[in-house]
Formats: sequence, C-alpha cells, structure tokens
Amino acid sequence: MENLLESTNKSHRIKSETISKYIFLAKIFALPFLNFIIFWLYLNFSAIDYAFKIELRDGSEIYSLDNFRALFNSIAIPNSTFWISLRNTLMYWFTSSIFGYLLALLVGYFLFKKLPLHNFYKFIFYLPNLIAPTILVSLFKQIIQANGPIYYFFGSDMSRVPSFLADPTYAIWTCLFYSLFFGFGTNLLIISGAMSQIDSNILEAGKIDGATMRHEMILIVLPVIWPTVIASLIGSIAGIFNASGPILLLTAGNANTRTISYWIYEQVYTGSNYYYPAAIGLFFAIMAIPLTIFSRFMLRRIVSSNDEVEK
Repeated sequence: MENLLESTNKSHRIKSETISKYIFLAKIFALPFLNFIIFWLYLNFSAIDYAFKIELRDGSEIYSLDNFRALFNSIAIPNSTFWISLRNTLMYWFTSSIFGYLLALLVGYFLFKKLPLHNFYKFIFYLPNLIAPTILVSLFKQIIQANGPIYYFFGSDMSRVPSFLADPTYAIWTCLFYSLFFGFGTNLLIISGAMSQIDSNILEAGKIDGATMRHEMILIVLPVIWPTVIASLIGSIAGIFNASGPILLLTAGNANTRTISYWIYEQVYTGSNYYYPAAIGLFFAIMAIPLTIFSRFMLRRIVSSNDEVEK
C-alpha cells in the first residue's frame, strides 16, 4: 500500500514538473510568437491585401488592379520616379554590399594583421557605429555646407562651394559617399570577427611555404571566411530593393535622391496612401524572390554548405 501511494505521489510530482516546464516555455515564447503574429504575419498579409485595393471617393474600398496598372505606366515612362528610385537603390546596394564589402575586407585584413597604426584606424572606422545617426548626419551636413570646414578647400570663396545636397549633380554621390564611409563599419565588425576565428597554425603553415601577404589574403584568409561572405551576400541580395541611405535626414528625397524605400515612405506618410505603395512593395518582393533563390543556388555551387560536405 505504501509503495502504491509513493508511486502515485511520484507520478503526480512528475506531471506537475512537466506542466511547470510547459508553462515556463509558453511564457518565454509567448512574446516572440505574438510579435511574429502581429508585426510579420499580420502586416505582410495586410500589405498584400492593400496592394489589390483602391479607395473610392465615398471612402469605401474595392478590389482592383489599378495600383499595378499605375505602377506599370510609371515603368513605361523613361526617367520616371520609378526608374530614378530603382537606379539610386541599385547604386546604394552596389556601394554598400559590393564596393563597401571589398573595402571592409581590405581594412579588416589590415586590422587582422595588426599593421602599423591599426589601433588608430580601428578607432576611426568603429567610431561612427557609436554615434546616433541623427547626430552623425548633422555633423556631416555642417562639414559640407558652404560656410563649413570644406569652405577652406575652395580658397575661402563660398560661391565656389558646390551645393552637395541640393544640386542633382552632386547630391546622390554625396549620399553614396556618406553611406560608404559611415556605413561599412558593420561589415567590418562581421569580417573582423570571422578573421579572428582563423587558426593561427594555418597562417604559420602558409608562412613556412613562403606565402606573401597577398597570397595569404587571397589563398588562405578569404577561403576560410568565405562562408561568412556568402551569407552576407545572400542576405544583401534578398534585401537588394530595400537598400537605402539616410535620405530623409540628408535630402528628404530632393535632388533626384529618392530610393524605392523612401519613395514608399514618402507616399505613405505625406499622402496617406497605403494602396499604391503596397503594390510597389509587393512588386519588388516578387522580383527579389527568384533573384535570391538563383543567387543562393549559384553561390552554393562555388562553396558547398556544411551539410553537403558531410555527405
């Protein structure tokens, strides 16, 4: 009888502990799951729904393809807002994801090898990541304005100082320079972290074989961190049409500096139009899906994933 009672109590205790574990796990995952439901699932499906709707004059909503017709009409017009925004977006993507990544690789290798002044350059390149973007943009605008420090590079003649953020000839290039110089620190952190994991024995073996710094960079370091590079590249390709700089703070979209992201933002927050921007977002999302899948397929052919290697 005592054994039966003890067994029953033990069974109840196990059940109670199991229920407590499930409650604990439910509390942990409740907030992330709620965040996923509201801010991903609901928002994305609402955006898809909005893309196929228009608002009538009486305030009612009906399903229509007019948003896509308007978008395709914009595509058919050369030098329309669509083409300007797409051009600028691709320029931002290339600057940050390709040129900026190559620059981060070179600087990262310089810091990894601890060459002279590497600590100074590390401080300079990491500093922008510690400053709030609004403050950083304000300082940058103060530097390049006509009566700022750049004034002295033009012989103290304010009339010779270009309008870097107002003139369409200079505005987009100024924004690209800002994004490159102050934005590649994130890539530099990732690359530096990947390089720090390289086994020193591999580098020592390369030195014994007579590898120069150029050979070490191309034939040893780059192949070792290549999976990290591939992951970053696939992620950037997936968000290629979201590439954008601080347009709102720098130019507010003026001087032909609009990007796709800012174009959508501008229509939502200045015109209170949710339907046409939703169609634009859906169109570029559909464009990005096959591009991402194809890029992933091609990149995986260059470097096999871990599961393929194990097989």
